[in-house]
Amino acid sequence: MSSSASVVSTAHSARGGSGGGVTIKRKVDDRIRNLIENAVHKKHRALILLVGDRGKDQIVNLHQMVSHANHNAKVNMLWCMKKDPDFGSTSKKQQEKRARLEVKGGMSTETTKEAFQTFLSQTQIRFCQYKETHKVLGQTFGMAVLQDFEAITPNTLARTIETVKGGGVVVIMFRAMRSLKQLYTIAMDVHSRYRTEALRDVVPRFNERFLLSLVDCDTALCVDDDLNVLPITAKMRAVESMRTSNKSNYDADLALQGRQKHEADLAALKERLRASNEVGPLVSLCQTLDQGKTVLSLMQTVVEKSLNTTCVVTAGRGRGKSAALGLAAAGALAQGYSNIFCTAPSPENLQTFFEFVVRGLQEQGYKERTDFEAMQSTNVEFSKCIVRINLFREHRQTVQYISPHDADKFAQAELAIIDEAAALPLPLVKQMLGPYLVFLSSTVSGYEGTGRSLSMKLIADMRKQSGSIVGGSSSTSTAVSTSDDRRFLREITMTDPIRYGPNDPVESWLHKLLCLDATVRPLTVKSCPHPNKCELYYVNRDALFSYHPLAEQLLQTVVAMLVAAHYKNQPNDLQLMSDAPGHHLFLLCSSTVETNGELPDVFCVIHACEEGQVTSESIKSNLSRGVRPSGDLIPYTLSQYYLEEGFAKLAGLRIVRIATNPELQRAGYGSRALELLQQYYTGSISLQPASSESLKTKEETENNNNDNDDNDDTNSTSNVITPRKRIPSLLTSLVERPYEVIDYLGVSFGVTTPLFNFWKRAGYEALYLRHAANELTGEHSCVMVRPIGFDLSLLRAEFHQRFIPLLSMPFRDLPTELALSILNDLDVNDPQKLAAATDHSQSSEHIVRVGGRLQCTLRELQLIFNQNDMKRLRLNATTFVEGGLVLDLLPALAKLYFEARLHRLPDGSEGVVLTHAQAAVLLAVGLQCQTIEELSRQSAFAGVPLQQLRAFLQKAVARIVEHFTRLEKLKTPQEANGHSSVKNGEEGEEEDGEQEQTREIYDKDGHVVGLSVEKKVQRVVNVDTTLLRDAKTAAIGTSKSESGTTGIQRAFKRSKKTRRS
Repeated sequence: MSSSASVVSTAHSARGGSGGGVTIKRKVDDRIRNLIENAVHKKHRALILLVGDRGKDQIVNLHQMVSHANHNAKVNMLWCMKKDPDFGSTSKKQQEKRARLEVKGGMSTETTKEAFQTFLSQTQIRFCQYKETHKVLGQTFGMAVLQDFEAITPNTLARTIETVKGGGVVVIMFRAMRSLKQLYTIAMDVHSRYRTEALRDVVPRFNERFLLSLVDCDTALCVDDDLNVLPITAKMRAVESMRTSNKSNYDADLALQGRQKHEADLAALKERLRASNEVGPLVSLCQTLDQGKTVLSLMQTVVEKSLNTTCVVTAGRGRGKSAALGLAAAGALAQGYSNIFCTAPSPENLQTFFEFVVRGLQEQGYKERTDFEAMQSTNVEFSKCIVRINLFREHRQTVQYISPHDADKFAQAELAIIDEAAALPLPLVKQMLGPYLVFLSSTVSGYEGTGRSLSMKLIADMRKQSGSIVGGSSSTSTAVSTSDDRRFLREITMTDPIRYGPNDPVESWLHKLLCLDATVRPLTVKSCPHPNKCELYYVNRDALFSYHPLAEQLLQTVVAMLVAAHYKNQPNDLQLMSDAPGHHLFLLCSSTVETNGELPDVFCVIHACEEGQVTSESIKSNLSRGVRPSGDLIPYTLSQYYLEEGFAKLAGLRIVRIATNPELQRAGYGSRALELLQQYYTGSISLQPASSESLKTKEETENNNNDNDDNDDTNSTSNVITPRKRIPSLLTSLVERPYEVIDYLGVSFGVTTPLFNFWKRAGYEALYLRHAANELTGEHSCVMVRPIGFDLSLLRAEFHQRFIPLLSMPFRDLPTELALSILNDLDVNDPQKLAAATDHSQSSEHIVRVGGRLQCTLRELQLIFNQNDMKRLRLNATTFVEGGLVLDLLPALAKLYFEARLHRLPDGSEGVVLTHAQAAVLLAVGLQCQTIEELSRQSAFAGVPLQQLRAFLQKAVARIVEHFTRLEKLKTPQEANGHSSVKNGEEGEEEDGEQEQTREIYDKDGHVVGLSVEKKVQRVVNVDTTLLRDAKTAAIGTSKSESGTTGIQRAFKRSKKTRRS
């Protein structure tokens, strides 16, 4: 059959019954043929929505059309679904059983059954469940089928579509429905994870936006299960052949060669470099012109052997960055480089890199097992990934994988290669930069590009160090330096995709739908008002995800800010933000929002969600079974940590993300947004009386408008999909919206010193720190809470009591500066705050408390340190004894100080308050059990001489010993009277006493002849013990409401609140 002829397929008639049915030959719509042929010619991909319960049988015909358009090539296929398919099973019995049931139920005919079985046996199909789609990343298919639409998530959509090569087709299958607008209300599987015990209603806004976005996809087509075109968009009504619709850009010569212009340019580049022994063999393996120029630029740096150069390769996903780095590494080996170290988040990320190192060596004449060997990892978790290549033709050379956390091993490298640097913590990447050549790559857009924006942080720092701003463009590079001691920076940007041609419509549609280009969007502002002149606005999610042009512009801006500010983002976050109940978006804008059709400048974004209101029965049941439902992160975490379900009963608002415009960071906008949010939920921002009535009227009007839009729809699947005619306002002032009644504001994040200090300044208190650090970031998860209307002092004291002993175990490697910020919750270095935290109410009895903590007395001190210990401490303070001789006393000394028990004397006079540096060194040595040398390697103490750190420690010990001396001179009233009394529940102490006893002496006749005086030692025991007092309490009896409850439990006894109207 010629390419110009119409494709004829077998389509069963709707009249077919259970007995085989009536089979007819039907001509397939020319628009389907034109769509597939245009995609093949331009190396683009086509998107087909297949609606109907019998769509599985039409996959055979679509695959035949794709194979025919690709000159009868064998097109492999990826078939994704919710569960394992029966028809994909190797068991013939299961296949025949399913086929008989389909024929009997009228879902198929004998002809289509046989055609489908032949298709399964002759086609290379990779069946894959949606939960395993991460395993197909990096593979290439000619066609992809996505079945079970309700199980699709944005993550799986991005993963699977990205694997299809140019000229291929992506088919998304839907069940039969009267109108595609029924997708607006379909229940997705992921919605079950969004529901919590208190919040059950899910609104599928993402599905509506998915369907509306097809308007902007030029190569999308909707068909039914008989391959009849359903023109749901204007572009689907007329899909013309490229030869007739675009004759001006049609190159007959290239068409005869079967190539595009960029392919011809790549072939010319390979031909020019064929004679070069250094780069010719490497460029011959490149797939795009961009990739060839990137290899040339990297090899230029390798040949120059300038070890103070950093080459940064940035591109979207699927551009061939890893392959280019692998070819450059192979070229470096040929140039004599001996030690090449490479790193990535996981060895699995480097498999493409090592594959092209091997291919590059083979292309240059090296033979495996004769000149080099590739070694696989023995670690089961790495799935036998290649982690090392040894070259031994002339001398020993190595390309070796190094874990990101072993950055100190890069000191021996001549060339360091960092792949996917955006997925690594920024401090780790900076540690890897040294006096050697560095190749660094990062994905800035696409599925893996939604991580921390590397270009705005690391590359910006490099540009500053280089003394100039470097501008990178497609396939270009620039190197700058202003002095000999600074590093050269060379930026390379790749734009041409490997699997498909440039300007692929499906890629553009997918990136816009999932906001995958957010990392490359410039975030500019027209004005920068003072933070105090900005106001917080509530975002209507129905309007934000309506696919209105202004709403799309705002959504892209919001996602760009969230991506730029946070480490881990993924496409699923977009669906969470749109569909999950109880989630809210707030924007900090100027106090006057413009109404001239333009969006205001956004300075800060807050994404928050409601949590809590969990019953005790649910908490006990889930925790006893080791189950933690999705959502309610803070309630379940704290209930499990403190073994108290009372906290989960409270209503809270967790701040999921907060992001400030990258151009305005550290300018106070984030703090201003948190301040306004706290005022809103505490009722400080009053609801305007006039606004309450207008709000109800506005909501009724919007509901009526939505109902009218729905009533305009007919029951035909051929309706043209268009955005809603009327949408609610995007932004609402807080004075116009009633707030949800909550008990606390909370946040959970990977703790770093700047982030912790930010939340601490905002009034949040740390209540949980995860013992195990994140394997990728090395950060501990931290939960901080700001209470609204109840006291957290009991939980705070419990947290500090646990945290101090753990500093020598799981938190030993925690940055000392961060540990000091966590412990220094009273800010004792501020005299006014220290005075405010001091309780002198019992100072006459020599009982003083600071922040609720009883100050140390002489008796307690004598129980901790004996006379010999005190002597050693005094001699160390006067430098007569080396510091090593009192190391065993430093943990107890530091524990006393950081428990805030030395800030006042028992009479209320001034105690000891160490400087920040002295306290940090004491904490590191005394509580974290670090040496001075280990402390000096921390970034906060970089450049501080070891002798100065030792002086800080000695000064800290001397000041505490001075406090002890003053404490010994100070006698309590009981000590002055010669006896001690028991205070604050201490156990009774024993006292010694003497008692004289007189006895008469008799002679043998019974007469008294004298007296005998004896002294009897008598031991008196104070029986006022805790046990006795508890017994007295039990005898007296307690009220029914107080019995069996602890202080923490009583803190969570809250009266029921009602929603404010």
